[in-house]
Amino acid sequence: MFNRSVRYLVEGIKPVYVFDGKPPSLKSGELLKRREKRQKAEEELKKAKESGDAEAENQQNKRLVRAGTKENDDCKKLLRLMGLPVVEAPCEAEAQCASLCKEGKVYASATEDMDCLTFATPVLLRKMTFANSAKAEIQVLNYAKAISGLNLTHDEFVDLCILLGCDYCDSIKGIGPVSALKLIREHKNIETILKNLNRDKYDIPANWLRGEKKKGTTTAATATTTTTTTTSTTSSSSAAAPLATPSGTADEDSKPAAKSAENTPETANAPAPAPAAEEKVEPKDDEEDEPPVYVQARRLFKQHECLTGSDVILKWKEPNGPELTKFLCDEMGFDPKRVASGIEKLNNAFKANSKPQMRMDSFFTMKKAPNADALAKKRELEKKNKKKGGNKKAKKTGFFSKR
Repeated sequence: MFNRSVRYLVEGIKPVYVFDGKPPSLKSGELLKRREKRQKAEEELKKAKESGDAEAENQQNKRLVRAGTKENDDCKKLLRLMGLPVVEAPCEAEAQCASLCKEGKVYASATEDMDCLTFATPVLLRKMTFANSAKAEIQVLNYAKAISGLNLTHDEFVDLCILLGCDYCDSIKGIGPVSALKLIREHKNIETILKNLNRDKYDIPANWLRGEKKKGTTTAATATTTTTTTTSTTSSSSAAAPLATPSGTADEDSKPAAKSAENTPETANAPAPAPAAEEKVEPKDDEEDEPPVYVQARRLFKQHECLTGSDVILKWKEPNGPELTKFLCDEMGFDPKRVASGIEKLNNAFKANSKPQMRMDSFFTMKKAPNADALAKKRELEKKNKKKGGNKKAKKTGFFSKR
């Protein structure tokens, strides 16, 4: 982070770092998937250690790298000591970057997350964080040109992105990029697509169809589906709850409510439930009233919580060299020589970037033209002749004449 930031400044780029805030509740499913992937990586790491496979061990270790609260706080402290502005987003960092770009406070949003384009950032830069050794060209994506080239409106583009898959909801299985673009161009929005989609061919998630069924008695197939969906939602919510605790570990209170009543005296002697065909299922009021998940995702992309206007003041300050050295060398154990070299570059870059923008002619040396003297005499002669001609004209058109 230190070396990359110095490199940006040396190249004349003034970076602003935006950190994530609280994740939206709709993202709990995606966070659960990520947690499951980490658990799987831990299991694979254990197997790799037991078998002595060093390559697999290294690969799984990389998958388990995760920046926590301490790492984030350390980065914020480092950047502030370097004199760089830090913005703490109330929610998603990509949405905040897009907002800063739309307000003209920054030139572009630099991230690998394509959601930033769905938040309508005017310019998206990719591969900005790639190592110099990769020699990868930075990609510049212009939002206005992108949707114009696709022949879509902003609303249609957002629905296209939801169909292609986002962090806030599952996508429809069987619909890829080509099919999604074709459907959006034909039907314009997800609601119309769902009305015309062959449901025998495509597997539509149950929470996309929420609100289609009315309250009351349902068929056996519907009853089974509704019960399964409710349990799944409860499990997802309870699994996401520990993320809010400081320790990051689940406690007994965070277990699903469905499990807390398993072995109570009332349920131990209860008669077996009736077959599903005769069962009457009443959907929960809050589930019935809740809009389909793609509608909630669409709302997040269009009306995301962001800091705007005077809430965000970006200032690049002079680096605090002594405190920066103390933090990097004494607290973090970095090599003092390398830190000193980096701070010197940082100070030089700050001075260079603090100067007012130079005029175009300051980059060139003015030279006298070979025929400059002759041209000057010619212009002088033209002025004299013009002056004489003007005086004669004035005498002829005077109001009074000699008698």
